[in-house]
Amino acid sequence: MFIVLEGVDGSGKSTQIANLRRMFAELGIESEYLHFPRFDAPYFGDLIARFLRGELGSIDQVDPYIVALLYAGDRRDAATMINGWLKEGKVVLVDRYVYSNVGYQCAKVEDAAAREELRKWILSLEFDYFAIPKPDVSLFLDVPFAFTERKLKEQREGDDRAYLHGKKDIHEQSMDLQRQVRQVYIDAAQHDEAMHVVDCSKDGEMASPEEIFQRIECVVNSYINTEK
Repeated sequence: MFIVLEGVDGSGKSTQIANLRRMFAELGIESEYLHFPRFDAPYFGDLIARFLRGELGSIDQVDPYIVALLYAGDRRDAATMINGWLKEGKVVLVDRYVYSNVGYQCAKVEDAAAREELRKWILSLEFDYFAIPKPDVSLFLDVPFAFTERKLKEQREGDDRAYLHGKKDIHEQSMDLQRQVRQVYIDAAQHDEAMHVVDCSKDGEMASPEEIFQRIECVVNSYINTEK
């Protein structure tokens, strides 16, 4: 089983993946975890890190098709490993996958027709041309935008920030971009029955991690029961 968690920056994907791994372990099912982009990967990972540090230009200066190709190349290089895990009968849990590419690149395109053309191009590039494995289910964590704003304004630290070398992530600096990314994700769910939008709010505020996981668990269990 191949499960992907998607979401804007700071949406709590890492927490929920840890919860899913714990759930599968309790069921006696082995799982593997991967986070994209893989900044420690040669060539593509290094270029992506440089892009996010702003070394290749601002968001408006770098063509989204070129950026999409970098992220797609990183996933293509990991496809053999993912397929291997799946053949071993393991559950594969991934933090960000193809729809992150769709979300963040299409959000930079204002024209609706051009945005749709880019969406189709990315999906064809990754799933058809590179033939990377398709997830059984993708979960978009739809968090209240006020929460996203607060999280991105906080000083974020940790090993997962090492790629920035003390700089700021150019994707995280634009709240307007984050709003557009959310909308692209919502729209994507209308085209893909395997993409599920998980409402992470409660009374207009962020729900607790436990409440959010209950909602995730309901979706995932429906796929587990289908496979039995």
